[in-house]
Amino acid sequence: MDNKLPRVLVPSINVWQDTGSVRTLPEIFSSWDREKVAQIYTKAGLPQTSVCNRFFRINENTVMKSVFKRSVKTSSQVENTKGGGDFAQQQELNAESKRYNGRHGAFLSLCREMVWLLGKWKTPELDEFIEEFDPELLFVPVYPVVYMARLQLYIIKKTKKPVVCYLSDDNYSYKTCGVNPLAYIHRFWLRRGVKKIMRHCDKLFVIAPKQKEEYDRIFKTDSLILTRAIDTKELFCKEQIPSEPLRMVYTGKLCIGRDKTVAQVAKAVASINKDKERICFDVYSSDTPKGELEKLLSCKGNRYCGSVSADRIEEIQRQSDITLFAEALKGRHKNAARLSFSTKLTDYFKSGACVLAVGSRDIAPIDYLVREDAAIVVTDYAELEPALRRLCDNPALIGEYGKKATACGKRNHSKEKIEKTFISTMCSVAQ
Repeated sequence: MDNKLPRVLVPSINVWQDTGSVRTLPEIFSSWDREKVAQIYTKAGLPQTSVCNRFFRINENTVMKSVFKRSVKTSSQVENTKGGGDFAQQQELNAESKRYNGRHGAFLSLCREMVWLLGKWKTPELDEFIEEFDPELLFVPVYPVVYMARLQLYIIKKTKKPVVCYLSDDNYSYKTCGVNPLAYIHRFWLRRGVKKIMRHCDKLFVIAPKQKEEYDRIFKTDSLILTRAIDTKELFCKEQIPSEPLRMVYTGKLCIGRDKTVAQVAKAVASINKDKERICFDVYSSDTPKGELEKLLSCKGNRYCGSVSADRIEEIQRQSDITLFAEALKGRHKNAARLSFSTKLTDYFKSGACVLAVGSRDIAPIDYLVREDAAIVVTDYAELEPALRRLCDNPALIGEYGKKATACGKRNHSKEKIEKTFISTMCSVAQ
């Protein structure tokens, strides 16, 4: 490993686990010297990763207790582990999962911010960890929560070191707030924190072209795109004739409006399969379908297959003819992915299957797929059935778009290219 790599401190929310559901940051730092990166995090759980050895955890559960009992210890250095943690750790994970199950609203978000505002997290233990590691560079992912911006600003001011920021979602505009006045209050508070961070930012990474254009305009910067990398040796090129019936899969969450889109796809499949099964649509998700979606995924070629391991998901994607990328088209969640880029897309590119993408033309992932001509894109539910019938009637189109998806992965997501850009940028800023 290059001895010239700077020591990097990463203040973030999620614990780093190589097999966890949130792996973006560990994957980004997989090319770094593990002795020269340290993480400060606030979520429950213990680290389990090969990319880093030094971790400091600020325990949100005890931060809550510290509002009323200032003597409680809220943070400590924790060890990398290969185990799943003890019973107390599991209890914390369960409590946190119950609090933040993806469906909490603006009121709970504001309550959480007040806890962190009043709680005790600026501790001697935190200062000691920072001073002992003595970072040469800070890598600051920007989150949609105010307390993390306050923590990051504290570290920025304390260390007085160069800062590289990473914005991978719409964590600034009001466009995701809908009509909820509490959401606007929270976003106003967040924007103040993000502005302060950006004043210290020496270089900004973003995740998609649409996001680069918007944030470069807002923050007067020249950002670089840092997306999920693919080992090009793992790209899978399909040569076989599509199955009969066609195999279409969705592998992801059934929340923030995606369940509504998956339901519309299932309706289109049921209509196409009315006389003969032409499409087999399998949904793999850790979320259990409810109501209308539950009924739709149990008839006429539609199936709910539950949750399976990451390795199994990769195999399922490779065996499919069509992979479904679904975002909300209507309702309050239609802007949820406005400036994001799903890691699911790079998995789909790697599988070699044709990508069918459903979502608004205004959101970054759909904008990206259109620019790259890497998917069959549907931007209106009424277009779903005709698009699927076209794929049934023209199986060559499935192979064509499978190759286009693979080419996009190779062109824009090469691990070698992304690692080179990341390392050179970080080293340049540190100097």
